[in-house]
Amino acid sequence: MAPAPALAHPTVAIVGGGWAGLACALQLAQAGYRPVVFESAPEAGGRARSALIEGLYRDNGQHLMLAGCKSLTTLFKLAGIQVQTVPFIMQSGARRLRVPAHSGRLGLATALWRAQGFSWNERYRLIAAIVNLQLKGWQVPEGQSVAEWLLATRQPPALIREFWAPLALAVLNTPLADAAMRRFASVLRDSLGSGGRALAMLLPAGNLSEQIVTPLVHAIEKLGGAVRCAQRVLAIQQTTHGFELRVQGSEQPHHFDQIVLALPPWALDKMTLPACINQKALAEAFGTQPIATVYLGFEAKFRLPAPLLQIAGPTANDSRIWATDRAYCGEPGVIALSVSAAGPWCQLSHDDLAAACLNALQEVIEPLRRCLWKKTVVVRRATYAATPGATLQATDLNPLPHLYLAGDWTDATYPATLEAAVQSGFKAAAQILHEQG
Repeated sequence: MAPAPALAHPTVAIVGGGWAGLACALQLAQAGYRPVVFESAPEAGGRARSALIEGLYRDNGQHLMLAGCKSLTTLFKLAGIQVQTVPFIMQSGARRLRVPAHSGRLGLATALWRAQGFSWNERYRLIAAIVNLQLKGWQVPEGQSVAEWLLATRQPPALIREFWAPLALAVLNTPLADAAMRRFASVLRDSLGSGGRALAMLLPAGNLSEQIVTPLVHAIEKLGGAVRCAQRVLAIQQTTHGFELRVQGSEQPHHFDQIVLALPPWALDKMTLPACINQKALAEAFGTQPIATVYLGFEAKFRLPAPLLQIAGPTANDSRIWATDRAYCGEPGVIALSVSAAGPWCQLSHDDLAAACLNALQEVIEPLRRCLWKKTVVVRRATYAATPGATLQATDLNPLPHLYLAGDWTDATYPATLEAAVQSGFKAAAQILHEQG
């Protein structure tokens, strides 16, 4: 008797070609599906890709990736992407913390205890806060803000100013008085709470599009999937046998069995969706927060004293910010400074913001070599606001049979990070595969 013919996999459309959509597509393609990704921009990558800046393609922002990010490392392995591992080294004035990439939890504790520039009380309070979180299973009171947690754990003001605040702002991109501590606790669990191996930084040898996004697209297409850029989906309508997509510039609708909406909440409001998805309510609940990246160009031999250097904020009322050395990513002499979350800096022009950041760098590196060029990139809706109220119920992720939501904002525990985006894409793919059996 001849074997029964294999059943064809359902057709799947993924709306949004950011990291969540690409992760979902790759997972499905490896399972034999032929997913089709629709991306409205000219290229894939979403909010973590490269753009033409000062004559070269550079990242549109700084995206810290750590070895403890399990979903990211899984994605890179699946796509055959190689990234370099750099030890976690941060410097802020007299403070310097270096955690060897090969060290475990004890190595991290030792590094914290031996860190330069920290008082004995600061070392004790910092370690005690992490240990206390670990003993509580990384759980915090519902609705607690990061500012409230710092107060409850009696963190010294100087430690908050020069360690906790810049770290939390970079991770959550939300003012500390508004930021949900439960999301910060999840990141601390997978970084400071997991030892030096987890803290090691994952850095591509070049820009994000060249080193990660393009290889992901190629991997998807090699397996039979498709990534269609410059294809804006205008409407999605449920039909008797699945869904109908209307794409800008296309007269005929596209028909699919299953849909994954891998978009930020504010982008959902730009298309017509089934009535069960309250686009306006989602956009209002999650809000938005900006990020600015100031690029400073110097001679190729110029280097920062540490991969992560903390300097004063653009104005006296802004929190301290991070400067990263782009030489690790194939751009020697280029320094990128990240300014996170809404603050007084938002009132500065691009030129004034760049000048303020250059002056702040001048204060910690003397003599500072002549700056050859400056460029400011401001993304007004860079991430959602990671407040305690910005959350979805598990049922919200699947508002209709065979329709799923994905994206960094849909993760219940992580803030708006690449790890959360990739993890959400994997979860959507897992649901589709589970339904297929």
